[in-house]
Amino acid sequence: MHRALESEDIIYSVLEHVKSSAMDLVNVAMTCSTLAGPALNILWSTQSSLAPLIMCLPQDTWEVAENQTIDLSREPTPIEWERLRMNASRVRRIHINGISSALPPKPHLTLSGRALQRIFEQFPPAILFPNLHALDFEAICNLPGCSSKFLLLRQFMSPDLECLSFDVPGGVQTYEVEQLLGAFPAEAYGLRELIIRTNHCATTFTVPPSFGKLPKLIRLAIEGIDVGLTRQTITNIQPQAQCLQSLTLTLRGTSCDVGGMPFEFHGLWHLCLFGDSLSQSTHFLRQITARQLAYISIGYSEPASPAKITEFMESLSTLCQNFGSLQQIYMIDTSHIQKFEDAIPLPSEVFRPLLKFRRLSSVILVGIGNYNLDDKFINDVAVAWPDIQALRFASRRRASCTVTFSAMMSMASRCRSLHTLHLTIDATRPTTTPRAPDGTEELWPPQTALQKLHLGHTEVLEVARVPYLLAEVFPTLSDFLWYESFVDSDTDLTMEDALEEAWQQLRVLRNLADDDHDDYDWEWEGISDSEDWM
Repeated sequence: MHRALESEDIIYSVLEHVKSSAMDLVNVAMTCSTLAGPALNILWSTQSSLAPLIMCLPQDTWEVAENQTIDLSREPTPIEWERLRMNASRVRRIHINGISSALPPKPHLTLSGRALQRIFEQFPPAILFPNLHALDFEAICNLPGCSSKFLLLRQFMSPDLECLSFDVPGGVQTYEVEQLLGAFPAEAYGLRELIIRTNHCATTFTVPPSFGKLPKLIRLAIEGIDVGLTRQTITNIQPQAQCLQSLTLTLRGTSCDVGGMPFEFHGLWHLCLFGDSLSQSTHFLRQITARQLAYISIGYSEPASPAKITEFMESLSTLCQNFGSLQQIYMIDTSHIQKFEDAIPLPSEVFRPLLKFRRLSSVILVGIGNYNLDDKFINDVAVAWPDIQALRFASRRRASCTVTFSAMMSMASRCRSLHTLHLTIDATRPTTTPRAPDGTEELWPPQTALQKLHLGHTEVLEVARVPYLLAEVFPTLSDFLWYESFVDSDTDLTMEDALEEAWQQLRVLRNLADDDHDDYDWEWEGISDSEDWM
C-alpha cells in the first residue's frame, strides 16, 4: 500500500473527485479496506429518505407496494440488522432535497409506518444515527398522528444536531408546539439552523422564553407567528440577537401598535417576512432594529394601498438606521388581480425613502402596484445607488408612465454595474442625447454590464431611436423583453408590434443570431425565486 494512503486527508481529497458518482464510490470501496471506510462515509453521508437503508438489506426482506411504500416482508436476522446500523451510522444529513447517493434515485419511495416502527424498535434514533448533524424530519416520518410525530422527533434530539426542520401537522394544539420548542435548549442546544413549517393557516404560536437559550443558533425560520404577540415573540428570541444572522417569519393574525423601545438584533443580516397584509410586516419592523442588515425580503398576499407601502418604506429607516449596510431589497405582492381592476398608482415619492440607503446593489419590487415614476427620481437613483446591479420596478398591469427613454438611458449608463433593468418608460418622443461643446451628438458612454432589459408596458415610436441607442450604448445587451402576455386591445397589439419591431432592428444592428426570444422568461416575474426565500 502506498504511504499516501496512510493519510485520511489525502484519501478524502482524492475521493472529492469521484463523490458525484455513486458507482465510482462503490468501485473505490471495493478496492481495499483502507479506502472502503472513507468511500462508504461519503456514499451514505447525505440521504433524502430512509428507503436506501431498508434496501441495503437482502432483497427478500423487503418489498415495494403499489403506492411506492416499502415494507418488511420478513424479519431480518441480527447480522442483517447490523448491516443497516453500520450504514446508518455513516449518515450525517437527511433532508428531502438531498441526493441519495447510496442507491439509484427513487424519489417517491417511502417507508411504511410498520417498517418505520420496526426499525426504531430495533435501534432508537439516537443510537441508529450517532453522527447525524442535519435533519429534515419530513424525509423520515409519515406517521398520521401529530402526537406520534412529535414524540418520534424528540428521540432525534441530541447536542450534536446542528440543523433541524420539521412540519407542524394540521390540527396540532399550540401548546404541543410550544412544549417541543421549549425542550430544544436542554436536548438540542447545539442547533445552528432551525426551520418550522406549517401547511395550514389555523395554527399560530409564539416562541417560549427558553427558546432564547440556544447559544449557537444563527438561522431561524418559523411559520405561523401570531403578529398580535410580536413583542412577546421578539422578547423571547432577542437573547439570541448577538449571534442570529438570518430570520424568516410567516406572520398571521391582526397586528396592534404597542409602545416601547425597539429590540436590537446586532448580528442580523438577512430578514424575510411573509404575511397576508403588508401591515403585518411593517408592524414587525417597528419592533426591532438591525444595524447590520444587508438583505430584506417581504411578501404579502393582499394588495396594499400607497399609504401602506409608504409606511413600510419609511419603517426601513428605523429598522436599519445604518444606511450603509442594506444591500438588497426584495418585495412582492402575490395577490391575484383581475386585468381590468383599477390600477394603484405609486408615484416616485413613495420610494424616495429608499434613496437613503447608499450601498444598495439590488432593488426588486414585483407587482406591488403600478409605478408612476418620473425623470427626477430616476436621475436621483443613479446618484444614490451608483453600484446598483439589479433594478426592477415590475408591474402586472399597464398604467401611465412619465419616465422618458432619455432618463432611463442616462441612469443605466451612469450605473456601471447595472446588469438587469425592468422599467416601463415613455419612448414616444424624440430622445434628448448628450451634446459635445460644438453641439454635435455625443451619446452616453458605453456601459458593458447591462445584459437584461425588460420594458414592461412601454410604448415605443420610431422617433425615439430606441434600437440604435441601445445598440450603441449597451453592446452586451442580450435580453430585450416586454409583457407579451398583456394583449387585451388594439392599443396593446400596436404596442407589442412596435416593441417587436424595435427588437428586430436591434438584432440587425448587433448582428445577433436567431435565439429563443419568443420563450417568455418567467424569472422576470419574480415568482420563481420566491424561494428561495428561505
